[in-house]
Amino acid sequence: MLGHDCHSIVTGAGHADAMILQLESYLQKDYSLVLTSHYTPEDLKDVETKIAYLREVKVLASRCGSAAEFKAAVKERFPDYGGENYLEMTSGFFFA
Repeated sequence: MLGHDCHSIVTGAGHADAMILQLESYLQKDYSLVLTSHYTPEDLKDVETKIAYLREVKVLASRCGSAAEFKAAVKERFPDYGGENYLEMTSGFFFA
């Protein structure tokens, strides 16, 4: 799922890196439209937004010591994002 204003399910730093690589390939290919099965049509600006989100999630995870601390930090950094259930899952993956 792309979702420029929605949390994503990220299973760890390696998964975030893989997602970033995939999204960077969209930028390199200069796609004008990205259609996913779970969100609205998006463009390359949205891709850049998601890449920045994933990078920030990795940074926040590296600075936190627990799932609860991580979840609170991500919610503070991205207060208007939807998909809190996805953030809950991501928290569990980063802090099993």
